[in-house]
Amino acid sequence: MTNFEDLQKNWLSQPVSTSVQQEAITTALPDKWQRNQRRVFWSNICMSIGFLMALIVIGWVYFTFRDKYEWPFELSIAAVYCSMIIFLFVSWRSYAFKKENRGESSIDFIQHQLQKIRWQRKTLTAYVWIYNITLWFALSIYIMEITKGASFLFTFTAFAVTTLYIFGITLWIRNYRHKKYLIEIDEVIAGLETLLNDLQENEQ
Repeated sequence: MTNFEDLQKNWLSQPVSTSVQQEAITTALPDKWQRNQRRVFWSNICMSIGFLMALIVIGWVYFTFRDKYEWPFELSIAAVYCSMIIFLFVSWRSYAFKKENRGESSIDFIQHQLQKIRWQRKTLTAYVWIYNITLWFALSIYIMEITKGASFLFTFTAFAVTTLYIFGITLWIRNYRHKKYLIEIDEVIAGLETLLNDLQENEQ
């Protein structure tokens, strides 16, 4: 039995007046929370594998062509490396590695889960944009450096295609892929906050 199921039973069995809506939220909360955590875990695993492969390829590009280009080339590679590693750290921070601890209070456990899922929401709504802007900046420097001997039209086309691709994908993911996901996150946050408030009131 998970800690959340224990919390659910303890909360519902307490002698306090609860509405039908509160009981429905708390009954569905463990499944939503566990589904969210599984999604975060596997999403981060896949992203970590993809980033690792990308870092290997980018490293190969750097060591193969570093003698042909100047410092903007190195700056762009370093910016891509740093942005990917930092974003991996940010993404994994939203996953609750801390599971069941019988010696920990229910309030501390729920507060920990709330912190993680709020961070997860912030990652989707803010840090994804920061990462993509940093990636766009790094790729722009890279394009200008490797195409400095080409025509203006070629450089502009490469820059435009890269810009449209990065921000087009970002907008598509934000407005379609993450839209339903954010609704589910908000539902879990609301359920956790309801459960936390009731437990805090009962301890007073």
